[in-house]
Amino acid sequence: MAFTTLDAAPRRPTEWLGHGQNHGAVTHSVASHGLLVNATEHAPGSSIARHAHADAYLCVVVEGGFEMSAGRSIECVAGSVLAHPQGHAHANRFGAGAGHCINIHFGASWLQERVMVDWLADFRHAPLGLRAPSIRRLIREMRSVDAATPLALVSVAAELVADAMRAPSSRAAPRWLERVVDAIESDLAQPPSLGALAAQAGAHPSHLCRVFRARYGETIGEYLRRRRVEESVVLLAAGDLSIAEVAAACGFADQSHYARLFKRRFGSTPGARRREMQRLS
Repeated sequence: MAFTTLDAAPRRPTEWLGHGQNHGAVTHSVASHGLLVNATEHAPGSSIARHAHADAYLCVVVEGGFEMSAGRSIECVAGSVLAHPQGHAHANRFGAGAGHCINIHFGASWLQERVMVDWLADFRHAPLGLRAPSIRRLIREMRSVDAATPLALVSVAAELVADAMRAPSSRAAPRWLERVVDAIESDLAQPPSLGALAAQAGAHPSHLCRVFRARYGETIGEYLRRRRVEESVVLLAAGDLSIAEVAAACGFADQSHYARLFKRRFGSTPGARRREMQRLS
């Protein structure tokens, strides 16, 4: 499998966030007994580039929703609980309405229990729903802040973790497959060859292709082309490059191929999307 390359294509390294840090506007934050809980607000249609957190944490979607990209796309609607292990790289794109999340970061005291360590070792998506008592309690405690709130949040966090542990959750990808995705994502315009990816994974190329497609529902080439198109939106919004230059910078051999894939993914041409973003800015 051959990939189109471009010597001058820019690399987009993964951004690392420290303990308790989240993107978005932090509207409230509470620290208590080894927990740091904050509420974040995200503008309609906003995007967060690929990033990772230095600590394990839970993201609870309490209003709106977003599409999370972490090797595969996951629709995260209100009532979703996302368990992110330390260093789990992902990107988010919010929908038409404002997004509101409550994030629970765990300190060292919470990671002394083996069950917590094992559960937080892999990414998990638990769609509990807004009617779940633990989510309703979490929302209520973050809205009605008083002297008892820090202690109450400890109880709510424990209840929420237990509910998420018991909920059906998609099986995490093998560690070696995550390394393959990270290698592709580190430079979408100039990704490693299939042979190099297989060597990094310690797997035969044909086995890598089978496992990748079974896990993500698309081939490595399809994944790469989709992610290039998605990342091109950032360059379109900046407005510094022509459509042809955006196509080249993202690793496409020609503008027409890029335009076809873009329209298939977003339902409009790159030029129309750029004009729409300029009108809304």
